[in-house]
Amino acid sequence: MRLDEPFPLEAVPSRVRDQLLLEFKGRCPSLREVDQIPDKHWLATPGIGPTSLETIRSITHAGQAHTVSHSASPSLSDAELLRHLEQLQAELRSLEAELKARMFTGPRHNPNRQRRNRAMRDEADHLGHRVDGAEASHQWGSRGEVA
Repeated sequence: MRLDEPFPLEAVPSRVRDQLLLEFKGRCPSLREVDQIPDKHWLATPGIGPTSLETIRSITHAGQAHTVSHSASPSLSDAELLRHLEQLQAELRSLEAELKARMFTGPRHNPNRQRRNRAMRDEADHLGHRVDGAEASHQWGSRGEVA
């Protein structure tokens, strides 16, 4: 895909397609036109949230990658190639950090499980306590309570 090609409206959900058409007054925009609109603007647009924006950016970045691959010709100097490599590596690091942040949700906090585990430990401590180094004996009542 080249940046001057029309944005593939069929590749996005209908609510996003409607917002894109509304933004461009009913006409199908080019990849470049969609890419030039800042993320902040898209996120302020009704019907376009982070997931929709991600879809839009993946499409526009695919168009940029295609353009870059055609422009990376033997006529580029070593310095230009190195600069391009550094930009790609920075983008990769950014994407890796974003993925790690999304994957790491931290330990799951389940207060009910913690209360249940604490109650079980307390009951075990209460029932299995030792008196003078020997296990205490308990007589159980008909309803399971200690008599």
